[in-house]
Amino acid sequence: MENNLWKNNKNGKLYQVINHHILNCTNEQDGQNMYLYKVFSDKILDKNGEEMLFVRSEEEFKLKFTKI
Repeated sequence: MENNLWKNNKNGKLYQVINHHILNCTNEQDGQNMYLYKVFSDKILDKNGEEMLFVRSEEEFKLKFTKI
């Protein structure tokens, strides 16, 4: 996927979408399209030193982020 950058409308930080063809298969949200993304400039690490990734529904993601 190309350099797919989005700006968080609330905090102004840049995020990179890693994949937006992820299908949610949990009971209530079965079939819902999800966005997988990470902070673009600063790495956020978990307790094991691994880069954290985030996921949101497509609808919520597009409300909270603006493509740049």
